[in-house]
Amino acid sequence: MRNTFRILFYIKRSAMRRDGRAPVMVRITVNGERTQLTTRHAVAPAKWDALQGRMAGRSAEARLTNGSLELIRARIGGCYDRLTASGEPATPARIKDMYLGGDGRRQMLLAFFRDHNEEFAQMVGVSRSANTLYKYRCVYTHLARFVCERYGSDDVPFYRLDSSFVTAFHSYIMRTGALKPNTAWVYMTALKHILMLARGRGCLSRDIFLNYRMRSVYVPRGYLTTDEIRRVAQLPLPEGGMRLVRDLFLFSCFTGLSYIDIRNMRFDNIRTLDGELWIDISRRKTGTSVSVRLFDVPQLILARYSSAARSGTVFAVPSNGWCNSCLRRIMLTAGIERRITFHSARHTFATSITLSQGVAIESISKLLGHKNIRTTQIYAEVTRSRLRNEMNLLSKRLEKMDCAPSATA
Repeated sequence: MRNTFRILFYIKRSAMRRDGRAPVMVRITVNGERTQLTTRHAVAPAKWDALQGRMAGRSAEARLTNGSLELIRARIGGCYDRLTASGEPATPARIKDMYLGGDGRRQMLLAFFRDHNEEFAQMVGVSRSANTLYKYRCVYTHLARFVCERYGSDDVPFYRLDSSFVTAFHSYIMRTGALKPNTAWVYMTALKHILMLARGRGCLSRDIFLNYRMRSVYVPRGYLTTDEIRRVAQLPLPEGGMRLVRDLFLFSCFTGLSYIDIRNMRFDNIRTLDGELWIDISRRKTGTSVSVRLFDVPQLILARYSSAARSGTVFAVPSNGWCNSCLRRIMLTAGIERRITFHSARHTFATSITLSQGVAIESISKLLGHKNIRTTQIYAEVTRSRLRNEMNLLSKRLEKMDCAPSATA
């Protein structure tokens, strides 16, 4: 039976780069089975002719790009012809292997990972986070050392990977990286994502994470009680960096805004509704819209630090590392010895400021800008004071039921 073989060039609009261009991809299809890979070219979407699968116009850029795409088409077609002539199955994955290796060698794990990180870096600030890129780079560093130790080489082909590779790498990062269980879990999840991408692109024939169970360890979320908030707020701090960090932390405690959202907050994010001040902002992490009312404490902080020009960002926020360093000293001065970071303010908002005051978990989820209420449930621990109050109320209601068993016959 004759194969149906097609090559299609298209742009990946979901992975726009910071310069406004989209990566040009090539899709290989044989008998309905497909795979894709990058051409290492990028084109402005307005200049792409989707019908023809090429760059529109006759500019020097268009001629150069289209010439390169035709060369790629010819090379892929040549791989297909050589496979069919030799009697080997001309699957999309096999064609891709041959195209990438030149002699039929399979694509390599670390080379694939590097390509992923380079493409990811192009999207940082557009649709990807710098922190996530840092995570992938950390995983790559550990993986490169592991491959060198396990295989005695600077890379390993995908076909040599199996379930023992996953187990061995997990053991390696726990042993040599001195990582906490949850950090190792995050790294393994990142590796699983990379291997899923590789499998989707035809580089890996099976899911080597199948039946491998990864679990995170529950860690109590650090937050301040209402009494501790009061002690921190009443600390006599001299004007300057320490007081600024303390006030920004309190602003987060009473609004639930994260460090990056406070840092990016602009005056046009603040509006007045029915005589009350509100913040309308989109979360940097998830893009979710958040509306939160400014109560007395954040209003006081806003008035203390906001620029008279009323333009640009509201606060001059130091780096996150500096803030956390200052918070360690502030907490010790306030008699709070456990570790509290700037992010603990969001936990404080979810527990001491809202949940313990009777705010519904659904409302808290909206205020925190969570897409899934399960995320909010991780933050919102039931405080002892609220549990005690609710048990007292329940006790009074049960007393009214008069269900005590009779002591007489």
